[in-house]
Amino acid sequence: MSCARRCASRLPRMTQLKLSRRHKFSKSTRVYIIIISSARDGMLASRASVAPCRATLRVRTTRVPLRSGVLVRAAGNSGPSLGRVLVLGGTGFVGSKICQEALDAGYDVVSVSRRGTPPDAGSSGASDILKNVDWRVGDATNPATALDILGEGEPFVGLIHAVGMLLASDWNQFASGSGSVPDKNATYDLITRVTAFNAADATIACVGRSQGIKGSDGTNSIDDAETKTVSPPPFVFVSAAEAKWDFKAPVPWLEEYLVAKRAVEKRLTQLNSENKLRASWLRPSLVYTFDKPAALPAVAAFTIGNLIGLPFVDKPVTVDTLAKAAVRAIGDGATSGVLDWKEMERLAGE
Repeated sequence: MSCARRCASRLPRMTQLKLSRRHKFSKSTRVYIIIISSARDGMLASRASVAPCRATLRVRTTRVPLRSGVLVRAAGNSGPSLGRVLVLGGTGFVGSKICQEALDAGYDVVSVSRRGTPPDAGSSGASDILKNVDWRVGDATNPATALDILGEGEPFVGLIHAVGMLLASDWNQFASGSGSVPDKNATYDLITRVTAFNAADATIACVGRSQGIKGSDGTNSIDDAETKTVSPPPFVFVSAAEAKWDFKAPVPWLEEYLVAKRAVEKRLTQLNSENKLRASWLRPSLVYTFDKPAALPAVAAFTIGNLIGLPFVDKPVTVDTLAKAAVRAIGDGATSGVLDWKEMERLAGE
C-alpha cells in the first residue's frame, strides 16, 4: 500500500471531498486531503490523493496557517481562493452567517471573537461549514488584535465588522440572536465605536499597506517607489437603520446605541473621502431568520408599517440577505457608503 493510501485510510470520512460530474472517475474513487509535510515556515501543505488508484491526483497545493487547527476550504468550493477576509464578531447571529457566506463565495475566513470557537448550532443556527473558519480568541477593543492578525502570513483582502450589542446588560441574551452576554464593563461606545475604529485603522495599515494607501500618520508602510495606485481596501460595518434618525431616540439606551453607530459612520465617511478605505455600512432594521419564529410577529409589523409608508420604519431583512450583501460589498470593487434594505436586497440578488 502506498504512503498516500495509508494516510488516506486513517482520515475520518468527513475529510472526503465530493467531485463534480466533470471529473470522470469511477464510483469507487475517493479524494482525500493528505498532510504531506509538517511545520515549515510555520505553515502546513496539503494535497489531494486518489484512492484506490496508485497514481496521485495532481492538484493545486494549498498552504494554510499552522494554528490550533488546519484551515480547510469549504468542500463544495473547489475553485481558487478569493483571498482572506477577517470577520470581527463571527460567533454572533449576524457574524456567523457572514462567515458562512464568505466561505461559500470562495474566501478563506479568519474570525476573531471573545469565545474564539464556532457558535453553538442550537443557539445560532450555525452550520458545519463554520468549522472551516480559522477561529481566533481576541479582544477587538485592543488595537493590537486586528493589527496582529491582518499583518500575518498571506495578505488579507478586506475586513467585515459584525461586533455588536443591543442591550448593555444580561438582558442582551434574550434580545440577541446568538444569546450572547456582554462583559460587565461593556458599553456601546467600547463595543461599537472603539472596535470599529481599531479595525478601520488596522485595515488601512495592513490591507492597504501593499496597495500604497497612506496610514494615519501620512506615510506608507513600504517605500513609495514600490507602491502603485489601486483601489483602497474594502471595509464593511454593520450599522442600524435607525442611525439615520435626525431626532433623539425615545429611550436612553437606544440613543447611546445609535450615537456609537453614527460615530463609526462619520469616521468611515471621512476615510472614504480621503481614499483610505472603500467602506460600506449596512443599515438593517430588524434582522431575522425563519429558524427563529419568536421574532416573526415584530418582523410582520415592521414589514406592514414599511409597506403603508409609516415614517422611520424600514423593511426588515433576513440574515441571509444581510450576509450576502456584506460579502458582495467586499468583493465587487465598487460598493461604498450607505446600504439600506433596498441596496442590501439588490446586492444579495446579484
